[in-house]
Amino acid sequence: MKKLWTIALMALITATAVAQGPGYNRQNREQIKAARIAFLTTKLELDSEQAQVFWPIFNEYEAEKGQLMKKYNQQKRDLVGSEGFRNMSEENADKMIDIYLDQKDAELQLEKKYIVRFKDVLKPRQTWAMVRFEGEFRRTVLDKMMKRREAQKQQKGQKGNGN
Repeated sequence: MKKLWTIALMALITATAVAQGPGYNRQNREQIKAARIAFLTTKLELDSEQAQVFWPIFNEYEAEKGQLMKKYNQQKRDLVGSEGFRNMSEENADKMIDIYLDQKDAELQLEKKYIVRFKDVLKPRQTWAMVRFEGEFRRTVLDKMMKRREAQKQQKGQKGNGN
């Protein structure tokens, strides 16, 4: 179910960004990045000493996670090619499963590596909040986007009714 929401969120963000035109992507990314930082800072209740040590580690973690995603997404795109997922050969589908499992294993190893580092800086409760952070943040962003979209629909409906 979480994967479905993640895919829906990504599709919604992509569709919204494309509809907004050039420049929106950069601005949207910066807004989401700022919101993530604020959300995480609030959730972790960092004191100033913790924050000085935590943020460089978190930034390293995010960079490594981004590199992993880029690596495995490129491998997947190379396998899918122009035929798309529906027309993928059985051989490529089997390779795709191997890539998926390799990616999950690499993500797990990265999580283990950084959780140890986070535990050196954060209290156990804060470390657990860090682990749960991504899912909570996605849900929060999705909720806000859905509310905004609903408000836009209502405004369009009112304009269409002559109000």
